[in-house]
Amino acid sequence: MPYFRNKHNLNLFYEIFNGHKDEKTPILMLHGFGSSAGFFQEQLRFLKSERKIVVFDAEGHGKSEKNPQEKPDAHLINDSIVDIQELLYILQLDEPLVLIGHSLVGGGIAQEFALNYPHLVKCLILLNSGAFLIDNTIRNIFWNLLPQMVRMEFNKLILDNIEILLDKIIPFIRGALVGDQDYNDFVYERLDGIVETEIFDMIQHPINPSKIQCPTLIIGAELDNYAPLWMSKDLANKIPNSQYYVIPMCGHFGPNHRPEEYNKLISQFLKQLGI
Repeated sequence: MPYFRNKHNLNLFYEIFNGHKDEKTPILMLHGFGSSAGFFQEQLRFLKSERKIVVFDAEGHGKSEKNPQEKPDAHLINDSIVDIQELLYILQLDEPLVLIGHSLVGGGIAQEFALNYPHLVKCLILLNSGAFLIDNTIRNIFWNLLPQMVRMEFNKLILDNIEILLDKIIPFIRGALVGDQDYNDFVYERLDGIVETEIFDMIQHPINPSKIQCPTLIIGAELDNYAPLWMSKDLANKIPNSQYYVIPMCGHFGPNHRPEEYNKLISQFLKQLGI
């Protein structure tokens, strides 16, 4: 199995399909938090005969090694962008790519990479994604603790009441992070401060996708309770050169559960662009 070393000296798994195909724009696929490259098996089955495709497992995911020193506020998106640069260098891929990102982290990596390195991105395909940076342990625990209906109406229910919510939810996040370990009050207060900072920063400083200039396909799912539909709509409203589609009666794992519909839209988009 192919691996490469990242800046933390960890082995990260990657796989390349049709490594010698050069007639069509290569694709780089980016999975979500807690997932792996294997998530894209249905898209790989559909696309890999046509063009070069690269997938990799982000640090601590799938077959890639986890950093034992990783802190709960370490941001996977920032680290993954550095890892992508290293992987592209190893593979000698210096041409613009198609980036396909799933969920808030895979889609977030794709957006941030397009914003920072527009010359390396031909187009974006964002599946069940959004602009919130829920890319570390603290933010993921917070987001998963919220009831489904709260996430789906987050902007209406939470933004004006975030301090009240944090008072209720921080003890649960602290418990998830430290378990049964016994610390003094100073450690708990410091940890609570880190948690509060992370949540406020997540809410107040989402990705600003409005400066993404490449053609972008955005696919949302009507019943997505992790990256609710309002997030996809928000991306479509902010990214100027975008196309937006909704898969009815479908949830967050639509690319796996309803691959025919997702694959059809992806194929149409790439053919439309002639890439």
